[in-house]
Amino acid sequence: MKKIVSIFLLFFIFGCAQSKNDSIDLIEEKLSNIIPIELNIESISDSQLPNFFEVKLSDGSFFYVQQDGEYLLLGDIFKITNEELINLSREKNYSKAKAMLKKIDEASLIKFSPEELKYKIYVFTDVDCGFCRKFHSQIKSYLDEGIEVNYLAFPRSGTQSETYKKMSTAWCSANKQEILTGLKKDINFENKDCLNNPIKTHYELAKSIDIQGTPTIISQSGFTIPGYIDAKDLIEYLK
Repeated sequence: MKKIVSIFLLFFIFGCAQSKNDSIDLIEEKLSNIIPIELNIESISDSQLPNFFEVKLSDGSFFYVQQDGEYLLLGDIFKITNEELINLSREKNYSKAKAMLKKIDEASLIKFSPEELKYKIYVFTDVDCGFCRKFHSQIKSYLDEGIEVNYLAFPRSGTQSETYKKMSTAWCSANKQEILTGLKKDINFENKDCLNNPIKTHYELAKSIDIQGTPTIISQSGFTIPGYIDAKDLIEYLK
C-alpha cells in the first residue's frame, strides 16, 4: 500500500511540475511577441496572487500573467485582510528600492548631514531640474528636521548630455557640496571629469527601479516619493 501511495505522489508531483513548466513556456512564448524588442524576460515565478505568475522584465518592471496566458494584470494588487488592505505591488516596489540601496557605494554620494541625525534619505537629482533646485534651496529645512540628504546623480537627458558634464564637475571636485549648490543656482564652472566618476552607475541604479524623473526621494525602508516634497510633509512619511 505504501508503495502504491509513493508512486501516486511521485506522478502527482511530476505532473504538477510539468504543468507549471508548460504554463511558463506558454507565457514566455506569448510575451516574447508583444514586449518591446529592447526588453527581455528576466524571470517568471510564482506570485502571491493565486493562479497568476509574476513576470519581471530586464528594465526592472513587473506584472502578473494568468497561468494559461490569457490575462495580464498591470497595476497595484491588494490583499484583503480582516483589518486592512495590503498593497502587494507597493511592497514589491519597496523591496526593489531597498535592494537597490544596498548596491550604492556610500563614498559616491554627495552628503548633506544634520547635527542630529534622525533619518536618511537618498535623492536622485538633476542640476537642471526646477524642482530639484527648489528642493536644494530648502536644504536647511531638511537638515533642521534631522534628515540626512544623500544625493545621487540622475541627468534626465542622459549620460551624453551637457547636464551630465555639469554633474561630473560636481562629483569630481574636492568641494562637491559647494559645486553642486552653485550649479543649481546657474553658476558656471569649468567642466571636470575623473576616473572614479560614479554618475553612470547612479544612472543605471535609477533605471533599475524605473525612475523616470527628478527629484526622486527614497527612504531607508524603500518608500519612494517621485517629486518635490517639503521637509514638514516628508517627516510624516519617515516616522
